[in-house]
Amino acid sequence: MKVFVVFLTLVAILLLTSEPGEGFDCDDAKEELIPCLEYIIGEGGDAPSSECCDGVIDLKSSTPTKNDRRVACECIKAAASGFSGVRDDLAASLPKQCGVKLGFNISRNINCNR
Repeated sequence: MKVFVVFLTLVAILLLTSEPGEGFDCDDAKEELIPCLEYIIGEGGDAPSSECCDGVIDLKSSTPTKNDRRVACECIKAAASGFSGVRDDLAASLPKQCGVKLGFNISRNINCNR
């Protein structure tokens, strides 16, 4: 019984001291979305590749909380701003094209705090 109480105490401490959004890894998300680059600059045809959509789906699964989505939004916004030629209309269409609702748009101009 004593071990169980100690275990529960440790779990509670970990939960209270962990930062929301810690589960989201910006570098991993950017790497998963690299296959989308050709599409969002207008050189990838009429639809994103299956590898791109796999990355968008992985992004969705790695952002279960509102704070995770906010952190992901800021991450993707910064990454998109780092590439010249990104078309916001194509970037914003990625989730719909891949059949996923992210909870935020992919755009260089989005307000991620809404």
